[in-house]
Amino acid sequence: MNTVVPEKCHYFPQPPSFFVPPRLDKQELLDLGVGSIQDVQANFADLWRINYFLGGMSALTHHLYPRIINQRKPSTVVDVGAGSADIITAVAHWARQHNTDLKLFGLDLSSRHLGIARLKHPPEPTISLIQADALDLPFQAGQVDYFISCLFLHHLSPKQAIDFLARTFASARRGIIMSDIVRGRLPFIGFKLSQPIFARSFLTRYDGAASIRRAYTPDELRQLAQSAGLSKARVYQHFPWRMTLVAEK
Repeated sequence: MNTVVPEKCHYFPQPPSFFVPPRLDKQELLDLGVGSIQDVQANFADLWRINYFLGGMSALTHHLYPRIINQRKPSTVVDVGAGSADIITAVAHWARQHNTDLKLFGLDLSSRHLGIARLKHPPEPTISLIQADALDLPFQAGQVDYFISCLFLHHLSPKQAIDFLARTFASARRGIIMSDIVRGRLPFIGFKLSQPIFARSFLTRYDGAASIRRAYTPDELRQLAQSAGLSKARVYQHFPWRMTLVAEK
């Protein structure tokens, strides 16, 4: 395996502090294709536990569900960086319970991830899985009501993140809802302490630490949104160390 040398991000003018070190854009093993199918399945199982029990799922759905329930016509939602499709499968389950019509798409660049998603979840009539690049979306303007993501933004450089936010917002009919981890020493320490329970896979242990190092802060995410032209975007913080950007039209 090739060694990836992290590069410091000089995009944001504010100096780092003890509690918020500079962003290090270090590639994650999952993105490099490391691990067997079984390793990746274990990693996705860890990610679902982390999202479910440590606030990732609720940070996203707290903003999504009130916006799509009881609509007169079905809402279309695209999960970018869907991975094993656990999130959109959970959203589909919620929709059935609340008699809400949804059309869901799980978009991921990796065919391996989508293959695992198809193995893990039985076919859902409301869910379609698509292999595509997040920076080259296969949707026409106005075709999608909401673009969502969870633990995806930190995979993008500042320039890519600005492009992604601008493209998804311009293409969405109603808006975007993007949730991610917050960079900082406390989230990093918390992740290290929780590894015996939530990070059983070696991929999760390595990539989880890398994700926190390359994540953005709420202020940085606001700056990215402003640079993308999302003047009315808001960034909400969620316990313990999650944040969600919401921009509506």
